Formats: sequence, structure tokens, C-alpha cells
Amino acid sequence: MSKENNKDNGLVSGIILITIGIIALMVTFFDVEIVWAEVAKFWPVFLMIFGVSMLPVNKMLKSVLVILMILASCALYCLNADNSKQVVETFSYDMIDEDVNVQEFSEPFNNNVKTAKVEIDYGAGTLFMSAPVTELVKAVNASNYLVQDLSVKYEKTHAEIDFEGGNNVNINGKNFKSNNFNIALNKEPIYDFELNLGACNLNFDLSDYKVSDLNVKSGACDIDIKLGDLYGTTSVNLEMGVSDVNIGVPNASGCRIECESALSNKNFEGFVKVAKGVYETPNYASANKHIIIKIEGAISDLEVYRY
Repeated sequence: MSKENNKDNGLVSGIILITIGIIALMVTFFDVEIVWAEVAKFWPVFLMIFGVSMLPVNKMLKSVLVILMILASCALYCLNADNSKQVVETFSYDMIDEDVNVQEFSEPFNNNVKTAKVEIDYGAGTLFMSAPVTELVKAVNASNYLVQDLSVKYEKTHAEIDFEGGNNVNINGKNFKSNNFNIALNKEPIYDFELNLGACNLNFDLSDYKVSDLNVKSGACDIDIKLGDLYGTTSVNLEMGVSDVNIGVPNASGCRIECESALSNKNFEGFVKVAKGVYETPNYASANKHIIIKIEGAISDLEVYRY
């Protein structure tokens, strides 16, 4: 290799080392988060830089090309990191009386989010779905027993919203008394719900939300769900123990119920039985919007009503 090429390689190597030093300073003094697993994806850039160093052009042009590639890579990294960032927060709670504590959860809405999956693990208590908010998610947990953790992960235009329970708190040595969880979401994304519940009261008014899927696994529950007609096809799957279930569906939507529930009391007014355990609204074939409900459970009171 000629002396000129050695000098060029030294120039490129110097630029790379200076760039690494700048990144290290940003991490140290400006609290910039570097995800090295994401940085590793940019290894082809180093091949491109060394390729530039071998081009038969002057040093100034080589330097400009290397700097432009580094700046473009940094911009691409920041864009990718913003789309795949993860927010994990454990919220402290404040006493509202001698027994009950309150946790408040909030995550700002990113206009890039088009779809979202909401996972909730919850034991005994009451869950409410409130009217839409400007944030992506806003929730309040009031309990003398359970502490919830919220995590939000982003992947391009998709968000994963996870409320994880299981952290038990026994305040002042007292036993379970109150457990209420209230959640509200932004109305823009299309939602996929995954609810894993114990013995709960579930009161979810989803009429103002676009819902693609709603999956509920529960023990003995009192379930009250109101669905809307803002999405093309909504799939509802319920797996439960002995429960009292009430589901409201819009008159304009065609609805189909597939029910496998032994010894249950069924009230499907306005539906026509089309096969064993299968019921449809008269407008099911002609409707533009559809709701498909699948129910598996033990002895339960089941009502699906139209509004």
C-alpha cells in the first residue's frame, strides 16, 4: 500500500475515532441513550467508509463523503430509536385514606401510532374503560393491595401497552379491601386487547374506540362490554368460569355468536339461531361492519343485546 493511501486511511480512521469520542461525550454529559444493539445494525457503514478511503479522489472529498455518511447514519439511528423506544415506568402511590393508595399512569400520544396492543393482568377488583383522552394511555389504579407496572414499547407505527400486576402491597397489615383500575386510551389507533383476569368486575365501554380484537380470559367475573362500529370486523373471544356476561353491539353491525357454554342461561334477543351454538343477526350477511363473538365458559348468564 502506498504512503498516500496510508495517509488517507489514517484520515478516515481519525474521523471515526473523533465521532466515537463525540458520542461518548454525549452519553456522559448529556444523558443521551445509546442502544448498542441498534448501533450494531449499522456495521455496513464501516465498509462504506473504508471503501471511500480507497477511492482515487482527493482528501477533502473523501472527508466530506465520510462525514456525510456518519451524519446520515446518526440521523437514521435517531429515527429508528424513536420508532422502537421503550418506556417502562413503575409509579409510586399516594395515600387517599388509611387503607387505599392511588397510582397514576400516563403516556403521551405519538401521531405515528396507528395500531396498539393493550395487555392487562389483573386480579380481584373492578376494571373500567373510560372515554378517550388526548394521551396514548391514561389510567388510575386505586388499591390497598395491588401495584401495577406500565410499560410502553414502540415499533414503527405500533405500540405495545402492558399493565402488569402481581406486586402485592399489604398496607398497615390490613387485608384486601379495595381494588379499582380505570383506563382511558386515545381514540385514533386500532386496538387489540388481551385481558387476563382473576375474579373481577369488568366494565368496558369500547363504543368510542376502534377494536380489532378483544380477548378475555377470566375466572368468575361480572363482565359488561359495550362495542362500537368504528372498525370493519371486531373479534371477541371470552374464556371464563362461572360469570355474568352482558355485551352490547350496535344495530348497524352484523353480529355472529359462537357459544360453547354448558348449562348457561342465554339471552340473545334479536338473533337467529343458524346452527348448534351459533346465532346471527338478520343483517349479518349484508352489514358493512361485523362483530364475531366466541364464548367458552361454565355455568353462566349470557346476554348479547343490540342498541
